Amino acid sequence: MTQLTGRPRATIALNRAAAPSLAADYLQLAKPRLTLMVVITALVGFAMGATSGSGYPGVSWSLMALVATLGGTALSCIGAGIFNQAIERATDAKMRRTMNRPLPTGRISARHAVVLASGTCLAGVLVLAIWAAPIAALLAAVTIAAYALVYTPLKRISSVATIAGAFPGALPPVIGYAGATGWLGVEAFLLFALMFLWQLPHFLSIAWMYRDEYARAGIPVLPVENPDPAGTFRQIVIGCLALLPLGLLPVAVDVSGTVYLVGSLIFGAMFLAFGVALAVGPTQRRARALFFASLFYLPAVLTLMLIDRV
Repeated sequence: MTQLTGRPRATIALNRAAAPSLAADYLQLAKPRLTLMVVITALVGFAMGATSGSGYPGVSWSLMALVATLGGTALSCIGAGIFNQAIERATDAKMRRTMNRPLPTGRISARHAVVLASGTCLAGVLVLAIWAAPIAALLAAVTIAAYALVYTPLKRISSVATIAGAFPGALPPVIGYAGATGWLGVEAFLLFALMFLWQLPHFLSIAWMYRDEYARAGIPVLPVENPDPAGTFRQIVIGCLALLPLGLLPVAVDVSGTVYLVGSLIFGAMFLAFGVALAVGPTQRRARALFFASLFYLPAVLTLMLIDRV
């Protein structure tokens, strides 16, 4: 793991010519768009749990549990993300899309970032443990550890990091479910499977678009580790194909009904079509189209799941 050091006698190194304010740098560290997506998936998990009619005897969800679950998940996500940025600040400095972040530019020191990340992660886990459910707090701690201590260091070693990273990336809706019920039901495992499989074509489209930057930074994503694009496209198509059976499984176990079945199969087929189009004729435009298709697919399918439940 990269050694973390700060600037002498300063917790924060701020370059005001490069950033309008310290608040803007903190906001950038928090990755608001990613955090929002994580919170939304946690909300879906909570809603699935709250409508499942299951949980510990005498335990039911409350507004406090909802706020604590979403807030604790958000804090845990932000903290894990700051740890990631602190560890990767040297490689981020070599990539155009990340080189202007607060840590690579030195506007915020790594030491300060680690302290901030530690406090944020601790706060997130405690909020979940005290006001939501102990199992939700445990899942959040596992998510943080898997993301910061497994996925992030592994990114410098092997493209297997993509799969390792999909594990913590799939846990937020499970945390949400646990926050509502105090335990894990079949819905939680289905949400995990959906999130896990979705991330593979989603991230590989990004990896292929920015393969030159990843290569320059020394990060062996699949398009860098295996320059033959056929390997990357094969994994993308397999990932999209694997999502199709999830249109059947929730119905088979009586979690969702016809609305989800039809909608998920239609959206899954559309997602697959974008993946096949990229494999047949690889271009930056088609890779970007697949990326945006992935951003459409996930909220659409999760919304259908909730509609069918309500």
